[in-house]
Amino acid sequence: MAVPRLYVPLISGDTERVLLPKDEAHHALRVLRLAAGAPVRIFDGRGREWSGHLETGPKRGESSVIVEGETRPVPEPAVRVSLAVGVLKGDQMDAVVRDATALGVVAIAPMATAHVTVPSRAWQSGAAVERWQRVAVAAAKQCGRAVVPTVRPVATLAEVLTARADTIWLCAEPILAEGLTLNTERRGSSALVLVGPEGGWSDQEVQLAIRAGAGFFNLGPRTLRAELAPIVALSSLWTKWGW
Repeated sequence: MAVPRLYVPLISGDTERVLLPKDEAHHALRVLRLAAGAPVRIFDGRGREWSGHLETGPKRGESSVIVEGETRPVPEPAVRVSLAVGVLKGDQMDAVVRDATALGVVAIAPMATAHVTVPSRAWQSGAAVERWQRVAVAAAKQCGRAVVPTVRPVATLAEVLTARADTIWLCAEPILAEGLTLNTERRGSSALVLVGPEGGWSDQEVQLAIRAGAGFFNLGPRTLRAELAPIVALSSLWTKWGW
């Protein structure tokens, strides 16, 4: 049975006993029903992980971890990839965040593009971004990753393109990429992958990406569901670049 993993973002490297955040203590005690002495692993979301065992506290619902030593986490990809994706409907966006976390992105940037159909009121309060960040945490715990990608506030394509990246790849419909040769061997140390919503990109957005130096990335002749396209793109890039 896999050792449960718990997210403790404020842990320091020289700590011998770590008080679990309230939500992680609840998860360990009430959801996983772990008993005192149960082996666990804790990670900080920035790439470090430790092994230890659970210790229940004097207060109801309180729990700590006695740290036994630092462990070697699952290695991260050589290229730091940020995924920018047009905002999708609730479950679809959750799926993208979950799977992109498992596939090694360092950041997820939801975009309000021209053809996004989700109304702005769905994310303007910030609650949606907070939910997506929780999905990323849960995905990192499940897949064994010690890094939790940052989910950025919803932004426009123009705002996303201001981020620094060695290469920019725009996932485009076959007709846009027709006749172009894509050299994905030019990987650099960081990359920004752009994926549009169900309705695709507007002509203005395509031109904006081209002016920013983006290359077209064709995912094949078939029309992919919007939540599947980012995963196909990331899988394809890792196949070309290596992990």
